[in-house]
Amino acid sequence: MMIPKKFLITALCIAGLVSGMTDSRAEEAAAPQVAPTQKNSSLPPGQAGGGQTTSTHSAAPLDQRALDTLKLMSDTLSQATSLRFEARSMVPLKSPNGMWISLYGTSRVVKEGSEKLFAETRGDFFPYDFYFDGKTVTAYSPAKNLYAEKPMSGTVDDVIEAAYREEGKTFPYADILVSQPYDVLTEGLVKAAYVGQSTLLPLSGAASVKTDHLAFSNKGVEWQIWIDTVDHLPRMVCATYLGSAGEPSYTVEFGAWSINETVAPETFVFQNVSNAAKVEFRNPMQPGRGISSGAADKQ
Repeated sequence: MMIPKKFLITALCIAGLVSGMTDSRAEEAAAPQVAPTQKNSSLPPGQAGGGQTTSTHSAAPLDQRALDTLKLMSDTLSQATSLRFEARSMVPLKSPNGMWISLYGTSRVVKEGSEKLFAETRGDFFPYDFYFDGKTVTAYSPAKNLYAEKPMSGTVDDVIEAAYREEGKTFPYADILVSQPYDVLTEGLVKAAYVGQSTLLPLSGAASVKTDHLAFSNKGVEWQIWIDTVDHLPRMVCATYLGSAGEPSYTVEFGAWSINETVAPETFVFQNVSNAAKVEFRNPMQPGRGISSGAADKQ
């Protein structure tokens, strides 16, 4: 599966394909792409997110405990009949003057089975809603009250792959939304380490969460993930892309997890209750889009 390994970045790029929905910050927020031949992602060591970690580093290049913990997380996600979560992210982008700045964004994501997906993004990112019901893809911009749709049959995996193949874009949380996260995350893996246990304050709820802190590495990318020791769901991810100028880092926190619950069918279908005007999907890198300075370098 040719899925780009830009792990869990919440700059939802599908909305950028909708003609007339441009926003300068959203166009710049297309973060540096990892070549599709680099099949796994990774995160920077030493960013434990403020939690207290009990170090249990392994000297082995591929720590089996780290791999087993990641596999358990993957199985929990892939075996769920449905999943729902919220996320907040700090995503770096390169401004026209060459400085790296960070955008803050929040997202809600709902997935059911292998063929239904809903994602809502707000904050500094381009605000929009994405719907996929197994037959149609729809993107809606609440700020501009515009929407675009096109037929697309298949699975969520197919939608993610098509977004990269056709538009050169990655999809939010791609590596945990695919049918087999472990296969994607471990392909081409160079190093894996079980760092220890860390206590985090979750995105939702008052109680702290004990997590397993793992670190991985692949050529040009280092990444870390914090996985809940009780429900085995991801709670935080941090990735640093070493091949990009300035080595930008991405941080995503996860919360409000819900799995195996019944989801209303209309969740995945755009209702157009606001009488939004319909426009066409369009590649944002086509001539005449007015891409701001430096944005094209990040495609």
